[in-house]
Amino acid sequence: MRSRKNGQSLRSRRRGAAIAMTAISMTAVVGFAALAIDVGMLYNVRTELQRTADAAALAGASKLLDQHALMGTPDPADDIAAAKLRAQEIALLNPVYNDNPQVDGNDIQVGYLSNPENLTEPISLANPAQYNTVRVTVRRDGTTNGPIQLLFAQIFGLTSANVTASAAAVFKDGVVGFKATSQTGNTGLMPLTLHRDAWEDLLAWAGSAGDNYSYDPDTGTVTPGSDGIPELNLYPGGGASQLPPGNFGTVDIGSPNNSAQDLSRQIRYGVSEEDLAYFGGELRLGPDGTLLLNGDTGLSAGIKDDLEAIKGKGRAIPLFSQVAGPGNNSMFTIIGFAGIRIMNVKLTGAANKKQVIIQPAYVIDDSVITEATSGPSFFVYQPVRLCR
Repeated sequence: MRSRKNGQSLRSRRRGAAIAMTAISMTAVVGFAALAIDVGMLYNVRTELQRTADAAALAGASKLLDQHALMGTPDPADDIAAAKLRAQEIALLNPVYNDNPQVDGNDIQVGYLSNPENLTEPISLANPAQYNTVRVTVRRDGTTNGPIQLLFAQIFGLTSANVTASAAAVFKDGVVGFKATSQTGNTGLMPLTLHRDAWEDLLAWAGSAGDNYSYDPDTGTVTPGSDGIPELNLYPGGGASQLPPGNFGTVDIGSPNNSAQDLSRQIRYGVSEEDLAYFGGELRLGPDGTLLLNGDTGLSAGIKDDLEAIKGKGRAIPLFSQVAGPGNNSMFTIIGFAGIRIMNVKLTGAANKKQVIIQPAYVIDDSVITEATSGPSFFVYQPVRLCR
């Protein structure tokens, strides 16, 4: 009798212990499951913050390419302010955890990276005129936008969590050449070349620089009138804005046996991968910073329609330092590249009425080749991209 009671008591104690252990285990399982829900929520918040930081940095960096530089009156302070404002505006358009995040101005850093591939290089603040990078930090913490309130982790005494994300975007200049591929498509390079001195005079509003045409970036159209950006007549003999002989020409980007049809095609559609095969796949300045291109110091009226077709569109042209040889046997020493747009074309009639009017313009091109140094380019860049 006593043995039966002892056995029942032992089984009861075991059953009670099992129930207690199950209860403890269930509490732990439920706790970890609840914690997993909060961790998953924080992961989603972090992803949304990163998306917002990426978009804000890209938008901010794009505002560093400002019209002031094209006008010859760069205003770094205004560009920095515009970059920060744009980053803040874009951040507000990207909800994080059902809330539109504010970005404090102190969490937006504008500066310069000479080599964006070097992830250890600090962003330099030394020379605002060189700034090419915007770094944005988006927060959900006690300082900005408030921390994320936890749901189930409170059973462990955790009521909230801070989450932040950062991104840096850069536009790369220092263009030393072009390489067209199936991914980039044709380059934005045109087979027209201008003397470096004439270009520098244009930027300084020196010599014959005028301002008789206006470009509307919203519509992409050109109309008569002033837009504050200096203009130059490429065509020798073009009235008051005439260039001295030898300051302009066409160049063969490809075989020296390029036809007039090749010249027309390159003006309309850019230089192709097949064109650059002649140079081994890329047109690039050499170690001494120069490149020799065969060309012609004249200009055929036959390309009038081609130039008209790209009026208002940004294109890159080579700049040269000297030219040797006559006519279509000319050899141009190329030393850099410049972004321009065609504003007006007239290649018929009296010589003093002919024009190919250009103005400086930003050219964003996937096909450009850049180096870590500042490089000999003007207003020609790779597309803005994330670097950190």
